[in-house]
Amino acid sequence: MTVSVAMSFLCLSAFDRWACTSQSAQIRQLSSIRVARRLFIIPFILWSLVNIPFLIYCDLVPPIFMCWFTNDLFMKIGVLVLSPILTVLLPLIVLILFELLTYCNIRLVTRIRQQPNQTRLSTWEQQMTRMMLTQTLLSIFCTLPRAIFNIYTIATIDESATRSFDQQSIILLVDQLTVSIACMNFVSSFYIFLLASPRFRQTIRMCLKRRLNLGPNQIAPTNILLTAPTLTGRQIIRGTAHPMVQIESFRRSSIKMTID
Repeated sequence: MTVSVAMSFLCLSAFDRWACTSQSAQIRQLSSIRVARRLFIIPFILWSLVNIPFLIYCDLVPPIFMCWFTNDLFMKIGVLVLSPILTVLLPLIVLILFELLTYCNIRLVTRIRQQPNQTRLSTWEQQMTRMMLTQTLLSIFCTLPRAIFNIYTIATIDESATRSFDQQSIILLVDQLTVSIACMNFVSSFYIFLLASPRFRQTIRMCLKRRLNLGPNQIAPTNILLTAPTLTGRQIIRGTAHPMVQIESFRRSSIKMTID
């Protein structure tokens, strides 16, 4: 269930990239936190309902006591339909489809932009194309071993009851290895963006410097405000109401000082 839920979120992230690059305003509204909060619970509910029959028709089967089917009909349904289609083929098809649609949206945005911004948009287009192409190729590479294992399981489904202890142990080991390789797909986005986008690397570098306080020491200038002495209301009124009297008294005092 964990792998299925993680693959669902990977498909939802591809859908979000397609929605945010669309030319339609209604489609761009789907790329929002409000919609993401509503869609967040859907994969958990969906895969919980799908995995309820596994709780009923699966149990520890000797001699190695591995979790396996106890019902032949549900074993065929799980091996032939649920495991290869819902966990491998359908998520991979959805991921590739939305990546192609996102690439078409980016090319459309580049064509309708004006000429002065062509260089900047071309760089942005190259980065997005590089990231999506790498993400798609890595998704195919990570899910391909799981798909091959599912094909092998389907081809040898009639021999599952006659396998020896060593054969079942080897098959169980290969099963866990393919699941581990498929899980690499869920942590690849961060490293793909880190290697393919200089802007993303710059953002990560700035965040680390801010978190670890690694920025250069700078002395910020301090503005010193020179405040003039404040006058009371009576002084202001006196100065504005009798300006000539004050000037005349000043002249008389200065003349008297010169005569003396």
